Amino acid sequence: MLPGDFFGFCTSLQKAELMAIGKFSCVKHYAEGELVYSPGDESNEFFIINRGLVEITPEPAPPGSSIVFCRGDIFGETGAFTRMQRDQTARACALLSVQCFAAKDFPELLRSVPSFVLFLCENMARRLFQARATEGACELVGSLINFDIITIYQTIVRSMRTGALLIKDERGETLGEFYFENGTPRWGRFQHLLGKEAFWQLFIPPHNAWTFSFSRELPLNAEWTEEKSITGSADQMLIEAIQMRDEFESLRKSMRDDNVPLVRKELNFVWPAGEPEVLRPLAEEIWQIVYSKPMSLVDLCARCNACALKIYQAVAGMLRADLFASATVEKADDFPGAKSGKLSIEECEPPSPGASVTTAQKIRPIAGAQPADQYQLESTLTS
Repeated sequence: MLPGDFFGFCTSLQKAELMAIGKFSCVKHYAEGELVYSPGDESNEFFIINRGLVEITPEPAPPGSSIVFCRGDIFGETGAFTRMQRDQTARACALLSVQCFAAKDFPELLRSVPSFVLFLCENMARRLFQARATEGACELVGSLINFDIITIYQTIVRSMRTGALLIKDERGETLGEFYFENGTPRWGRFQHLLGKEAFWQLFIPPHNAWTFSFSRELPLNAEWTEEKSITGSADQMLIEAIQMRDEFESLRKSMRDDNVPLVRKELNFVWPAGEPEVLRPLAEEIWQIVYSKPMSLVDLCARCNACALKIYQAVAGMLRADLFASATVEKADDFPGAKSGKLSIEECEPPSPGASVTTAQKIRPIAGAQPADQYQLESTLTS
């Protein structure tokens, strides 16, 4: 589970504790651009994001001071604990659904779910640690176990830094480099991907025990090429990356084991009329790769020049069109020197475009809570 992630935390709770959290909370919805709170408002509650994005802007607002929070993040808790008036603006920058906890219910929450209050304290302490570790530092260095990519990115953007962000694996090998100019990403590479595809892939977990560093000095072997270019504002790029990450996680859950090889069921490629035309070139590339050798989604992500979300979307469309099936290996008799077994074809159940919604609707609401979006709490126990 990611540090500070509310839905990951919920997997550790007993059923009675989940019911208590549902009892002492409610769900609120906000349209894109709608204010959640403004400076001067009373701090009577805090929020946990079920889905969507919220932008927090301090007052006064110097350039680059806004922070974007996403699913599982907590905001407004400091004011709710201190009962001081809000000194920030919280605005939905996409369709937003939040779990709302009233300050008056804190004592009962403490008695019913002590670990939840401890979780909130740890979350605030982690933010304080990250702020102290990054503010004013000449270089940023750390582990992705303690810092998430979103926090690192927003620190670079808010401080309007110029330099290179490097991502390295457990062996110290460089997986990616991203160059920023005055807090705006200009070019990047992540593994075999370049430009925007690399940028979007950077935000898709897992990151394991990788490390990061940011320095004004470019590494000697880092070179700019046109293919590495990143265009777009820093804030818009972040919002797109978070939305794509959430969509990827939802799509991945709706599909079968992504380590199972895929085989072609048809001789000729025909892209369905109802599928996005923008995915056709990628689908054709995947079709040609799988022609010579069955390959899993995981392996395709290492071969195709597109981020994982687009690959999963293309394959999902091909499954819906009955172009692919999964291949299972029939093992040979277990004796020394036995040859590998043969492949057999297993029918795939294609994910539907609304698979995540259909699944969510089947989950029973938590007692005492509003049912509209309450499945977000309990779905962590069934996923």
